[in-house]
Amino acid sequence: MKKIVLFFLVLLSSEIIFSQSWVQITDFPSTERDDGTSFVIGDTAYCGTGLKPFFVASNDMYSFDMNTETWATINSLPAGTERQYATGFSYNNFGFIFGGVGSVYYNDLWMYDPITGNWQAKTPLPALGRMGSSCFVINDTAYIVGGRTSVAQSISDVWAYCISADTWTPKNNLPFGARWRASATTDNTKGYLIFGKDSASVSRKELYEFNPATNLWTQISTFPGNGRAYAAMKFISGDLLVLAGLDSLGKSYNDMWRINPSSLVWQSLDTIPSLGRRGGMCFNSSTTIYYTAGINQTNNRLKETWKVFNPTTIIENGIDFNVELFPNPVTNDFTIRILSEGNKMYIAELYNVMGQVIYKDKIENNTLTLDIAIVPQGMYICKVSEINSSQTNQSFSIMKKIVVQH
Repeated sequence: MKKIVLFFLVLLSSEIIFSQSWVQITDFPSTERDDGTSFVIGDTAYCGTGLKPFFVASNDMYSFDMNTETWATINSLPAGTERQYATGFSYNNFGFIFGGVGSVYYNDLWMYDPITGNWQAKTPLPALGRMGSSCFVINDTAYIVGGRTSVAQSISDVWAYCISADTWTPKNNLPFGARWRASATTDNTKGYLIFGKDSASVSRKELYEFNPATNLWTQISTFPGNGRAYAAMKFISGDLLVLAGLDSLGKSYNDMWRINPSSLVWQSLDTIPSLGRRGGMCFNSSTTIYYTAGINQTNNRLKETWKVFNPTTIIENGIDFNVELFPNPVTNDFTIRILSEGNKMYIAELYNVMGQVIYKDKIENNTLTLDIAIVPQGMYICKVSEINSSQTNQSFSIMKKIVVQH
C-alpha cells in the first residue's frame, strides 16, 4: 500500500463525465453589456461595470452563487466611477477592480469586502491610467499587464501590486511588445498570457509563460487558429482553456480550446451554441466555466449566461478504461483502481476547490491508495489520465468526486 499524506485533497465525481456541453442558465440580472469585469471569492463570482446599450458606462455590481447558480445585487462602485475595460482579481477573500475607462482613463484600485459589502479605495497605480489590461495573481502579488492609455493604443508595461503591503512596483516590460485586451490566468505558480492587440493593432496568438522567480517571459506555444482579442483564458484541472474573442478580420468566435502546459497539445472543445461573442465576463469554479454578457457577431450586447461542466475531461470513442474509487465517503484511506486490461500508464492528479494541483503521481499496477486521515473534511477533485507512453502526453482523462468525512 502506498501512503500519501496531503494538506488538502480531492474532489472526484461518482459518475464518469461522457461529454461537455454548454448549457444556458439564468441571464445576467441587469442591462446587457460588454467589457465588464469579474472576480471570484470562494464559491461566488462578482460581475459588473461594462458598457451598456447606447454606450453608457456602468458601475453596478452583482454576485453569482456558483452552488445555487443564482444572482444577487451588491453595492456598486462609488458614484462617478462608471467604466468599462476594467481588470478584476481576488486574493484572501477580497475582490479588486483596477483601472478601466469612463470619463477618464482610471489608475484607481478598489477593494471589495464581501462581509461588509463595502468598497475601499486602495493605493492607485503610480502611472498613467489604463484600460484593457490583463492580470494574474501569484502568492500575494497581482501582475497588471499591458493595456491602453490616453497616449498609446497598446502598451507593454508590467506592474506588480503587492496586495498585503498595498504597494506598486514596476517590472520589466513585456519583451515581446505591447498587448491590449490580452487574456491571462495563473496556475498559482506561473502566469500565462495569450492573444491581445499589439502596437500595430494586430491580434496576436502566441502563448507566453511568466516565471515570477526569474521575472522572465517564455513563449511556450502558438494558438492554432487566428489571433484575437477580447477573449477569455482560465486555468482549471491542470489545463489552460481559451474561449471566444474577436480576430483582426472582425470575426467573433464561440469556440473553446484547451492546452496542457506540460504536453502543449491544443485540442478543440465544445462551442457555445450561439453566435460568436467577445468582451463577456468569464469565471470558473473547480469544475465549471461560466460566460456571461458580452457582445455578439451582429454587435448586439448580451445578458445571456452559459456554463460548461468539466470542460477539460475528454472522453473519446477509443477510451478503454474506467476508474473505481472506494470507499466513498472516506474517513482515512481510499483507493483509486483502474479497471482495464494491459500494462498502460496512468497519472492521478488531485485538486483543491480552487483548482490548484495539490498532488500528482503515477498509478502503479492500476492501483493507488491514499492516506487522508489529516485532510480537512469536504469535497475535492481528482483527475485520472491515461498516458501515451510513446509521447508521454495525456490522451484520455476521467474526473470523479469523493467526500471526506472524519
